[in-house]
Amino acid sequence: MKGLFAAIAQMVERKPPLPGALGQLSENPVAMAEILLLFRMVLADGIVQPSQLTAFERICEQHFGISPRDMPELHGLLDSPKARSCEAEAFTLLGQLDTGARTTLLEAMVRIADANAVRDERDDKLIRRIAHLLGLEPGLAAVKEQE
Repeated sequence: MKGLFAAIAQMVERKPPLPGALGQLSENPVAMAEILLLFRMVLADGIVQPSQLTAFERICEQHFGISPRDMPELHGLLDSPKARSCEAEAFTLLGQLDTGARTTLLEAMVRIADANAVRDERDDKLIRRIAHLLGLEPGLAAVKEQE
């Protein structure tokens, strides 16, 4: 019985807050939803391509201030119950972004898709679907990216 209580205590025990940008991210459900959507782009074809993962990590550093050395912790955070909760509400959360921020997010998804030598049909399908859900034209990001 004592082992059961110890196991329950470990499950509900608060973990120390994450430092820096990861800590801020873990407390910002909208930013978490953005990163989850970007990571979904990496996984669109079912294979994690190193070039797409690198593009994802660059975008995380440029737009969210997450250092390359924090990537293992970011991937752990993306697999946490908090992230799963944000993912379930992603489009409600992302609806809080203005059109410019939603367009920037879609452009980042296109950058991840284009990081692979050949853009997969599943990448294009996901971009079109997300553009629709964000209330954007899918061609908008592709055109801006090529300019």
